[in-house]
Amino acid sequence: MLTKSNKRLFPVGIGAWDISSQLNPDSTDPNYGGVEPLRGNEESEIEAIRYSISRGQNHIDCAEIYGGFYTDEVIGRAIAGLQREDLYLGDKLWKNSVGAGKVRPTVKAMLKKLGTNYLDMLYIHAPWDDVDWSTAISQIDDLIDEGLVRHFGVSNFTLEDMVKANALARHSLSANQVNYNVLHKDEVSPDFRGYCNYNQIQLIAYQPIKRQEVLHNTIIQKIALDHASSAAQIALAWLIQDGALPIPKSTNKQHIDENVDAVNVLLTKDEIELLNSI
Repeated sequence: MLTKSNKRLFPVGIGAWDISSQLNPDSTDPNYGGVEPLRGNEESEIEAIRYSISRGQNHIDCAEIYGGFYTDEVIGRAIAGLQREDLYLGDKLWKNSVGAGKVRPTVKAMLKKLGTNYLDMLYIHAPWDDVDWSTAISQIDDLIDEGLVRHFGVSNFTLEDMVKANALARHSLSANQVNYNVLHKDEVSPDFRGYCNYNQIQLIAYQPIKRQEVLHNTIIQKIALDHASSAAQIALAWLIQDGALPIPKSTNKQHIDENVDAVNVLLTKDEIELLNSI
């Protein structure tokens, strides 16, 4: 369960990167670095999101940059008519929306696209060097005071970045979303982990199966065989038992079922130590 929230989150969330989104290296759009809408698959993507929700997944991770802001609209269509209080919606500010006076209109646009009147979590997407991301914090605080946002999160922040953000915020950090999985652990040092635990900052793990790299690891494959599970399920189970909340993206019903059923995989102490050593 995400700390500082009165909603109970399913242990595996729904990632939205690549939902109605594509990277166009030839794009001249200065706002989103070439990330553009990808149209044509919306109906199947909406069906997949609704299926994920029907299986219990209630945490959906969005971002302004996904689809050049189009992914939010597709997710809004997917959740239309569902009980809002049953869902946990997170969204992330991109660098062009963290400056003075920019957070509110961006959040208003997010809310309109998602078809809701509040966000459960608003993240600063990254601690960029070329913009002053800290300018967004007081604006996020104000939105929390008003009820448009429930919680403040960050993404890709180091320990030093988290300390800085927390020192500036009236409403302390609730989550840090990082690239974390059984094959990529470097960003989560003992000090990083200790700070998150002490301050009740939930670790959200994106790329939880390392873009399918975990499927080819022989150690993970052997443990999966012992559990009659898939390698992806072992990678997700490792994160869950580690206290992280993974957010895999899938539009394949079989893979969605695997993601959901990963919560039933219980790794032994020896297996966890072996996976820790990879």
